Amino acid sequence: MQRISRCRTFSQVISPLSYPKYLAPSSLNCKFIFYLYDIQLRSSSTIISSLAHTSTSFKPTRTTMSTDTNSEVPEGHQLITEGPIQMMYPQTENSVFYNPVQVQNRDLSILMISMYAQRNIERKWETAKKKEVRRQLVEERGDPKEEGSKEERRKKNDEFDREIEERVKKEKEGVDFVKLTKKSGFNSADGAPNGETSGSGGLTILEALAASGLRSLRYWKEIPGVRTIVMNDLDPVAIELARENVIRNEMESSLAKKSHESAGSNANEKDEQKQRPPGITLQVGDATHELYMSRLPPSLPPSQQNPSQLQQKPQYDVIDLDPYGSASPFLDGAVQAVKSGGLLAVTCTDMAALGGSHPETCYGRYAAFPIQRSGYLQELALRMLLYQISVVAGRYGRSIRPVLSVGMAFYCRVFVEVYDDKAGVNNLSLMHGHLFQSTQCSSFHVTPIGTNELVSHQLNPEKYPNPGGKKLSNVFRNGRGPCDLEPVCDETGASYKIGGPLWIGPLHDLDVVNNAITKLETAQENKGVGPSDDLPIFPLHTATTLHGLLVSVSEELPDVPLYYTLTNLCSAVNSCTIPMQSFRAALINAGYRVSAYHKEPQAVKTDAPNHVVWDVVRAWCKNHPPNKRKESKRHQKGEEQGSNAPPNQLPLETAEKILSKKMKTVVDFTIPRGLGERKKARRFAVNPEANWGPKKAASGKNKRKLEDVESK
Repeated sequence: MQRISRCRTFSQVISPLSYPKYLAPSSLNCKFIFYLYDIQLRSSSTIISSLAHTSTSFKPTRTTMSTDTNSEVPEGHQLITEGPIQMMYPQTENSVFYNPVQVQNRDLSILMISMYAQRNIERKWETAKKKEVRRQLVEERGDPKEEGSKEERRKKNDEFDREIEERVKKEKEGVDFVKLTKKSGFNSADGAPNGETSGSGGLTILEALAASGLRSLRYWKEIPGVRTIVMNDLDPVAIELARENVIRNEMESSLAKKSHESAGSNANEKDEQKQRPPGITLQVGDATHELYMSRLPPSLPPSQQNPSQLQQKPQYDVIDLDPYGSASPFLDGAVQAVKSGGLLAVTCTDMAALGGSHPETCYGRYAAFPIQRSGYLQELALRMLLYQISVVAGRYGRSIRPVLSVGMAFYCRVFVEVYDDKAGVNNLSLMHGHLFQSTQCSSFHVTPIGTNELVSHQLNPEKYPNPGGKKLSNVFRNGRGPCDLEPVCDETGASYKIGGPLWIGPLHDLDVVNNAITKLETAQENKGVGPSDDLPIFPLHTATTLHGLLVSVSEELPDVPLYYTLTNLCSAVNSCTIPMQSFRAALINAGYRVSAYHKEPQAVKTDAPNHVVWDVVRAWCKNHPPNKRKESKRHQKGEEQGSNAPPNQLPLETAEKILSKKMKTVVDFTIPRGLGERKKARRFAVNPEANWGPKKAASGKNKRKLEDVESK
């Protein structure tokens, strides 16, 4: 929760009788107190805005508050239980709040990060094992790069690589990565590492906008293999609330020790600089400052680094951004602060901008322009967000690989892995595209910004085949718009609206998605927990909803951006709605692929061109004639909305123009065998609660006052 709060006068803030616990002299450096005093002398209106530039990390001290979870709830507060965590929240309006709709967000994050933890351990093991096997082969046979001609060295090196892959694959079968993942975490009951090798490779997670800390505490309890979690927030009151919740859940033993407390020798101090101290760290600071201070430090010896470079912190394995509104201000720092191969989890709740209600705001935040009132706005929002993340990462020679991108409730949630990949950055123009939307019907075209025959074939040989085996060009060229073939919409003769740019690559890693489905199904069979030989899955409150969401995602066409909505197609010609099963059957019988979309029940995602989709509508209307549409008074007067043309130049009605087109496709509505066979799942869940939606943003004026903290 990144918010600017108003503070009272300096005497009220650091009076000896009104010290907040985290400002107590016993736990606060005196220099920081004088820093606050200096700030107050310069400006008595606010001190928190200055704190935005100073990230202060501290270890919370024990208070008189009882850690008994059955203790009486103080007046004006509510006790929330979510998973294994109990949290205390103030009931003051616009204070640090709890939104039960976001439970699904946290449950999904726990599932995805748990799976990433094991993938991370596997990758580290494979990298180390390949180096070990290569050294063994070099000792046995010599270095393949030293002798022979260039062609001979290349062949020997290829043989080395194949044999290394075979040996590593064979040894990998006998490795228990689940056990290694568990041992890598700092999660024992007494706060000590689990075994001798514990914590050496576990995840370091940053929750940049922690608020009450519920998300971080659940990560710590429910995700195996977590070594360090940093809970950061700009508001000291929010961090104080998080500290109280740490105590309430009896997790004080897991708090991270400061470097000077854990360092016992010069060697330990060097190790401390390379990695963060294990445990939970509570931190007051600006999120962007923390991200920029966690970028990869320059490859210079310490003697040549300036003071700011010496203060650089290690990068994170996982960064979670869940702001109130847009995550755009934090993306530049986040793509630099995450390790190569690390996971970036981003939530955006500004659907008014991403959904097209405020296109000028969307362009200012994401450098992409939405299509207003489009049927595919849910997917377009995800693709514009991924476009912005990929562009920001590309500035630093990094590429992204979306693992899961979903729309849930009133927000977007994406999980992407970030890699140091200059080749991927060079291919970025193939993953970006422009959107051309007809102004009078649902027809649209998505065209890539750049083209490259060889790279496109290598990335997606099914979509870009090379049946003749001809030599493909490896030159990047400008993409082509639909105007080459259709200068205007072929169905209505209308002009195009231009939207985007947008990400046109895959939204998900289907291997990860299918693995997640298997884990949820296995956990359901075992009454909410994983089997003994798998990573444990705590009972997730929204497990059924998550299962339906992931099943829907797994059924989507991975290489087809955007979709039609059946209701929009039929309403354009004033027809009754075509049964979804019949519509899909017609497209499949015509030789095209078709799927649904996880956020829209009426979505039709297909690789069929526009004229084929409309041919299906035209064939349906022949057997089910649509009702004649009544002309509005504005249309009768020649005042059709959006047109300044005189009455004698107005085009025919959209429905008449579409239905008058000659059909080019043989349409067969026969239901093919197996079309209705789908995995049983709750694909589109009901609303989570009455009057659900985003809550009003917490404001500094109405946040919990410091006196409430001091009285405890």
